[in-house]
Amino acid sequence: MRFSFRHAVLALLLLVVSQLVFWAMITLAERQARPADLSSRDYVEFQVLDEDGAPVAGGQRFRALYDGTSGYRNDHSADGQTDLYRVEFAVADPAQQLAFFMAIREQLEEVKLNGVTVQPDVPLQELQGAVTSEPAYFPLPVSALRQGVNTLTIAKTHFGLASALPEFSIGPAEELADAYRWKSRYLVDIPLAGVAVLAFTIALCMAVNWPREDRARMRWLMAYLAACMGFTAAMTFLPQPKSLIVNVGMVIAFQWAIAFTMAKFVAHDVAATARWQRWISAGGALAALVLAGLFAASLLVEGWFDILFEKTLYYSYYLLIGLCLPAILALCWAVAAHRGERLLERMILVICLTTFAIDRLSSSYDIYSPFDPTLPISLYWSPIVGALLGSGIILSLARQASEARRTVLQSNEILAARLTEQDAELAVSYDAQKQMLGRQVMLEERQRIVRDMHDGIGGQLLGLLMQVRSGGADQSQVEQGLQSSMADLRLIVDSMDSAEDGLAETLRSFEHRVRAQVEAAGMRLMVEHGLEDGQPGPGPRPTLQILRILQEAVTNAMRHSGADEIGFASHQDKGGMIHITISDNGRGMAADIKGGRGLVSMRSRAGAVGGTLDIGSSDSGTVLSLSLPAPG
Repeated sequence: MRFSFRHAVLALLLLVVSQLVFWAMITLAERQARPADLSSRDYVEFQVLDEDGAPVAGGQRFRALYDGTSGYRNDHSADGQTDLYRVEFAVADPAQQLAFFMAIREQLEEVKLNGVTVQPDVPLQELQGAVTSEPAYFPLPVSALRQGVNTLTIAKTHFGLASALPEFSIGPAEELADAYRWKSRYLVDIPLAGVAVLAFTIALCMAVNWPREDRARMRWLMAYLAACMGFTAAMTFLPQPKSLIVNVGMVIAFQWAIAFTMAKFVAHDVAATARWQRWISAGGALAALVLAGLFAASLLVEGWFDILFEKTLYYSYYLLIGLCLPAILALCWAVAAHRGERLLERMILVICLTTFAIDRLSSSYDIYSPFDPTLPISLYWSPIVGALLGSGIILSLARQASEARRTVLQSNEILAARLTEQDAELAVSYDAQKQMLGRQVMLEERQRIVRDMHDGIGGQLLGLLMQVRSGGADQSQVEQGLQSSMADLRLIVDSMDSAEDGLAETLRSFEHRVRAQVEAAGMRLMVEHGLEDGQPGPGPRPTLQILRILQEAVTNAMRHSGADEIGFASHQDKGGMIHITISDNGRGMAADIKGGRGLVSMRSRAGAVGGTLDIGSSDSGTVLSLSLPAPG
């Protein structure tokens, strides 16, 4: 990514804000958990006891000098022995309730006031790991206090690379109890909750089906969270091994795991190039080999233990510090360069990485709050920020899930609107296409009808013309031929005019036209329409065929039946079939006429439109019934 001055200024601003938040948080917590007069002495006297509790070195008393937050450090102990510290303090009012507060309880065996036991042997500790700083609080019995000088003795087992009496305070019980409660919350309750929160966060990350581009980043995030959780659980809460070598080896291994997984995660988070990814992997492997080699050399090479063992431990601290600093800068730059992308998650991570670096740095140097130069950093913050780290990741996941859901909802709304628009467009297009198709079909039907007119009426008229020219046609033949052609022409016109109407409307139009013919012939027309209006019609050509059948039936009844009444009826049965009947009250049809050519032509036309034609005749009249399937 190219350098931008604006991005650099914004990244610097984010770095400053994150550090202000971090140091404000640290300062507040340290003030709550640290008594005001903690370790106001320059030194404390002590004796070294053997395993039987007898003084060694002739009972000589030594001085343990104050060494900042490390307490009163002594250099006269050997592994497996006990240091007996002697603290004198003055009491003006023996009736006042006093208490003894220690910054760290570790390896504490017994506390006595003027020879009276205050804390019995082997006190139970909630934190049992190798890296702990659980405080101790003992109310001093009023019955054992005396006015003037009092003596407090603290027996403490020596274990580890160095021995020291932790920072302590003797003062009003209520004030020290308040500090004890706060420090216990910070060093016991919150770290324990942090382990649970980190475990839940890892499980939550594992349950999510991450997109392909996020899978590597989330795998390294889970590995980093697992390393932090494992370090806090193993080094703080679980019982520590008796072997110093195992303890230190575990600490070194966890420091490397936290440093390496953190570097890989941050590299994926800020989208580092593949080259940088390879450098980090190679550097992590090299660091593991160097630390393992130095640790092994301190154990295997005679005389190297005192030189390399402690240095290897601090080298692992420096490895984590050295990786935290560029990771912090990279995260701030990523937020600035990508317009606040994952701001919450990355800023919480910056605060946590700052905590890791300060914790390791405070192992070698006393660090003071920039807001209060007299307030040293004494709390062990790495376990404390586990809850913050896990909570920050959970909040980030919740925010991402919320944004994803909002995006999905917005996309669904946009998609639904687009689909509605497209449906409307398709409906309009479909209607237009349907109308065009209807017009095309109608045009084709009309073209067929025109051809029929040319072949039918045209042929009739041509034949009639030839007869007239040859003198072979009399007046009645000419008149009959012209009437037949005109009737067929009217049918064609009617079929074309009513092609877009339903069959009910077509039959009513047919009724109006033939009524004049029937009444002109001195007959009555009885009509009964039973079809519903608005139903689709069969189309121009089928309509013409139907009208021709009906016209032929009416014409035959008028010419040959001798009736004075013609019936015209239509209805639709329950099966959906349409029935149209033409009836008369005449004398009926002769047997030879029932099979005539005209009736054969009518049946052919009925079959062409998918229907059937039935004829019934008796002395009381004739009934012609046309049955058709419903159109459409």
